[in-house]
Amino acid sequence: MNLLIACAIAVTARLCVGFFGQLSAQSWGKAVLAFTHPLVIPFRLHAIKTPYGGVFDVNAAATIAVFMVAEWVLSGIRNRV
Repeated sequence: MNLLIACAIAVTARLCVGFFGQLSAQSWGKAVLAFTHPLVIPFRLHAIKTPYGGVFDVNAAATIAVFMVAEWVLSGIRNRV
């Protein structure tokens, strides 16, 4: 279950790096985006351009929500057993 929280943190880092175009243009920013790409669920939602030269990845935000809801459900099941 803690794996879901770690994945949500990694995708949150992706969301922050992608939001700012200058961060996503750096080599470490590209590495973060490449590392977290397989974690993002493709909901077919369109990204929103930001005034900072980046994009707000709506798919990543929805993926974070899914991870956190799944963590909440699994922790509730664990506490009942």
